[in-house]
Amino acid sequence: MAIQEQFEKFYENIKLTSFQREDAKRKYDGVCSKLHSHYYPNTTYDGNTRFLIGSYGKKTHIRPARDIDIIFIMPPKKFSQYDDNNSDSQSQLLQNIKRVLEEKYPNTPIKAFGKVVVLEFSDPQHNVELCPAWENENGTFIIPNSENGGSWEVVDHRAEIKRIKDSNEQTGKTRALIRMVKKWAELCTAPVKSYVIENKVLEFFSFSNSDSGYSTTIRDFFNYFYSSASDEKLKSHISTALNRATKGCDFESEQKIDKATEEWQKIFGEAFPSAETEKGVVATFHQIISKLQSLFPALTEEHLNRKYGIETVLNPDYSVTVDVNVNQNGWRKNHWLLSEFQKRGYRIQKSASLLFKIISHNVPEPYSVKWKVRNFGNEAQELGALRGEITDDDGSETKKESTLYHGEHYVECYIIRNGQCVAIGHVFVPIG
Repeated sequence: MAIQEQFEKFYENIKLTSFQREDAKRKYDGVCSKLHSHYYPNTTYDGNTRFLIGSYGKKTHIRPARDIDIIFIMPPKKFSQYDDNNSDSQSQLLQNIKRVLEEKYPNTPIKAFGKVVVLEFSDPQHNVELCPAWENENGTFIIPNSENGGSWEVVDHRAEIKRIKDSNEQTGKTRALIRMVKKWAELCTAPVKSYVIENKVLEFFSFSNSDSGYSTTIRDFFNYFYSSASDEKLKSHISTALNRATKGCDFESEQKIDKATEEWQKIFGEAFPSAETEKGVVATFHQIISKLQSLFPALTEEHLNRKYGIETVLNPDYSVTVDVNVNQNGWRKNHWLLSEFQKRGYRIQKSASLLFKIISHNVPEPYSVKWKVRNFGNEAQELGALRGEITDDDGSETKKESTLYHGEHYVECYIIRNGQCVAIGHVFVPIG
């Protein structure tokens, strides 16, 4: 796989999944349709009273799912009701919006402050951050600001969205570069806002040649970003990325794709795909899994980032150990875990019962746990029974399974904190 192909795959890996896109639409349409039925009772909601802004409006959002910023367009006649020189009229508007939404979402925390009403949904996907507004003839919006006694502000979100759209049409890379740089900033915790990244990319493409590949484009962008940054902490992060990007480009020119890939993965993390090589010896756990997956592909295999939009950002301070209790042919040794079972030369047979469990971990609360079970082997393949689903832990930090087919199996345990997988435990289970 060439580096350019890896970048194209990386770009797909950081976009929202279809599940996340559906989740976003369901939520913002649900919120806006409720407001529409209240403020426009004689018309049917068709989306014309909502306007996506922020990264969703600009189409620069990345995984994992974040807040959806949206404007709800108020009826013109309602403006005079709040523009009455009352010092708390803006706050009153937000509170009224909040009360209407509480009718539909009584179990969802809803907050009204500043310029917005925020719905904090309990699932780990999207929250909705809604700003009521009145549209002007020139396409700008009048929005409330309840802080400092209250005031009205005029914003031009359409112009912001158009700048990125026009640049992307010209370069074919503006949105992609913004998304990739956002992923870098997220992984290295660089102190930089999304709108700063967007503006820097727009500035960069205003004079840069966009015909080169992603690798040189990103290297050149980091070089520009470093030269125009003033914050020393941010410059330190950019300098590290620039050095790695430069090494990546140098290795690429020398046809050392493996080494180039390592540098890009240091910048972008696990979402950047590994290079495909033809080495005769498979040395690491992940290489073993990759080899088995290629020999026994499962169409239904699930992945954290693709299904849930959860990126794996392993924290070196966290660890998790997983082992298995074996119950075979009615004979059970509770004090023998799989690790001890194998040391004694025993084999796990078909129809055995297994209880996977977390033996130890040091991830602080709050966190959640998910499990993945993947099987390999000719028997399961011939029967169309290869699997690889991810399931939620039931609170016991255990996973019950039974053995059905001969072949290699493995189980992974994911510990998720703050929307990211910070620790992974895994165990091989050979059957027969």
